[in-house]
Amino acid sequence: MSPDEQLELLKRFAPTLHFDALERWRPGLVDGYLEHSSVRNGGKHVLPGTPPAEAAMREHGHDYQAQLNPLGNDLDLDTYRRSTEMLAAYGHEQDLAGAGIAYGRVAPVGKAFFLQYWLFYPDNPCVLPPGRHDGDWELVQVTVERDGEGFTATQVTLAEHGKPATHPVDAGRRGEGPRVFVAVDSHACYFKQGAHPALLSDVCDPAGERGAKPALTLLPIAPDKRDWVHWSGRWGLDRGGGTRLAVSLHLKPTPWPLTLLNKAGDSPTSPAHQGKSWRSPRVFAGEGTVRKWSTVQLQRLAHLIGYATWPKTSPQVEVRPAPEGSGAPESTYLVEVGSAGHFLRRVAFVSIAFFEQRPDGTRRGLGLRKVLPGQAETFEIPHEGDVLWRAAGYNVLRQRGNPLPERSPDAQAQ
Repeated sequence: MSPDEQLELLKRFAPTLHFDALERWRPGLVDGYLEHSSVRNGGKHVLPGTPPAEAAMREHGHDYQAQLNPLGNDLDLDTYRRSTEMLAAYGHEQDLAGAGIAYGRVAPVGKAFFLQYWLFYPDNPCVLPPGRHDGDWELVQVTVERDGEGFTATQVTLAEHGKPATHPVDAGRRGEGPRVFVAVDSHACYFKQGAHPALLSDVCDPAGERGAKPALTLLPIAPDKRDWVHWSGRWGLDRGGGTRLAVSLHLKPTPWPLTLLNKAGDSPTSPAHQGKSWRSPRVFAGEGTVRKWSTVQLQRLAHLIGYATWPKTSPQVEVRPAPEGSGAPESTYLVEVGSAGHFLRRVAFVSIAFFEQRPDGTRRGLGLRKVLPGQAETFEIPHEGDVLWRAAGYNVLRQRGNPLPERSPDAQAQ
């Protein structure tokens, strides 16, 4: 199959991504990330010649201890502030009105073709600090087979936090790509919207989506083994003890017990070093079928139990410009949050996502802020276009309630 035929196949069966209402990222190019990242050799020593990182990745391609640092500072920032700086550094290049970019790969195995869509996000904010990490690789895999002169999709495999889940394709959708729901902050992919229990609940509530979804931009992974695809290092700089121990033991990725030692999550390895998903896509899909009838069923049970505690009542949230004469910098907003719910359903904190609607119709994320019920806080949100916000409440179990409708800061909260 020629490269042009592979690209057409990837385009035909590309997934349609649905994003949560509070999501501030879209999968994007690695180029800008690599251009501004330095490479460290597992410690604080910066390898010469960086940034940009791609030259060092080429020269030190087999250095498993190497790590990218996409910011020019150390990890002295707490995880929340680091995500804020990551969005300021790399989010301006993205348009939330689009679907983003996927790096495509066609892996023929026997009579089947495994179409892989690798999605890169500069940051994995997550809900809790231990889940946050620099860089994030996600995967959607579609299995297609020849059907006469054409092709038909037979199954879809999603990497839910690196673990596969495989579903057969319904008869009516075998000629098109799957619908995929992207969980807020973790970017894990799921077959349905709503809450999906892992260690904690991932949520994708694409509230407010209208009209046809834009298509992913497809970039084929060149067969000449692009340097970043096969690089042996990590796509972020972690200071956690678990990651350091895993690196010293030549373990990739960091095993789950060791991640508990980290202050932040485990930055991923390159696609070609993510195990069976790259080396053996058929085996990866088969494991996803088995997992569907085991672990996934337990997760669904946990989901049902979770209905007893998730916050049903949305809190009252008001966002308005800081009062004149307060001395606050321009583009400062006052956020006030009311209480809601009782016992385990009580809202413990509210996340407010800020967005910017530009005059040219594009849209970008400005940041995420957290406010406790009964408190009022001010935040400086630099912007050029119109500011919009959405909010949702979380309980102490980190379950999230329904997101509030999108509003401008001048609108009175209900």
